[in-house]
Amino acid sequence: MTSATTPKTVDLGGDGLQREAIANAAITPGMLLALDANGRVGPHSNAGQEGVVGFAKEYDLTGRGIDDAYASGDQVIYKIPYEGAAFYGILASGQNVARGALLTSDGTGRLKAAGPTDMVYAIAQEAVNATGAAARIRAMWHKGRGIA
Repeated sequence: MTSATTPKTVDLGGDGLQREAIANAAITPGMLLALDANGRVGPHSNAGQEGVVGFAKEYDLTGRGIDDAYASGDQVIYKIPYEGAAFYGILASGQNVARGALLTSDGTGRLKAAGPTDMVYAIAQEAVNATGAAARIRAMWHKGRGIA
């Protein structure tokens, strides 16, 4: 696949704040992140709940790409996106979503289809079938409650 069909970066545009923090666990670029009590970041661990601060970006300053994971203790570059920012996230295994689907955290830093009371973090910008294995998905940042 070419760069036209497969992005080589997680941050696909839009406004937000770039920050850095130490990883408290292994993190793959594109994962939803949460801060711990010590100011470290790790994969968001509460499925459908609040607490996501943003998404991990690749550490391109050292030539690392979107498939190069951060190890616990590494310095992580992440983005706190504003509404409408686009990113290349990770759809959890077992998910099959249509374009326009509301997405939330699956509790491992990946995205899943949001239920009616889940915190919505993104809107799918493409249909993706990840029923066999986790897959990348283009998404637009949207933070708010699902439709009750």
